[in-house]
Amino acid sequence: MRAMLLLAGPALMMASSASAGEQAELACIQKGYSAEQKAEVDSLVGKIDVIGDSNDPALEALGGLVMSVATGCGTQYGWTDPEAGSALLYEFGRLMELGFRRSGKLTNAEIAKIDTALGKGDRAALWDALEDQIAQGMGGDVDTVNDANAEMFGNFILELGFGAESGKPEQIGVYLAAKAMQRASLRNFTSQ
Repeated sequence: MRAMLLLAGPALMMASSASAGEQAELACIQKGYSAEQKAEVDSLVGKIDVIGDSNDPALEALGGLVMSVATGCGTQYGWTDPEAGSALLYEFGRLMELGFRRSGKLTNAEIAKIDTALGKGDRAALWDALEDQIAQGMGGDVDTVNDANAEMFGNFILELGFGAESGKPEQIGVYLAAKAMQRASLRNFTSQ
């Protein structure tokens, strides 16, 4: 996750002042890859260690590919810098989730359990805590979790029934971060 946060950091900085775009435009990057680029994206996503550092050649290549397609989408839709930043962050979150799902670090049943739990009750505080940690990570501090956020994350993991000794909490955190990146960037992209 550290690597994705550091790569997507400039996108978040560009997305800080919101500008309104249409939600459907976010699909432009995903749909804009040529067959060759899509094959390369699929290959690179499988090679990236989302928990690793930013010195990852696969991550650098993926970033270049995403940027090249995003530039075309930005031209097509006339995106402002904040819109382009939000669109990039959304795509990095989508690819991070895709890569994580393919990694097998959590089973499909475990991911379904997380998704079901996210859909129950009011999760606003959890999403706020996740987005706060992502913003902090993109600001360069990827190692610090404040006490309130740590408690929020811990309670959610306990609710899921995964113990700390299972090795799953960090994996759940990566999955939640990918979803939170998409959620925050979608909101920024479409806000006025």
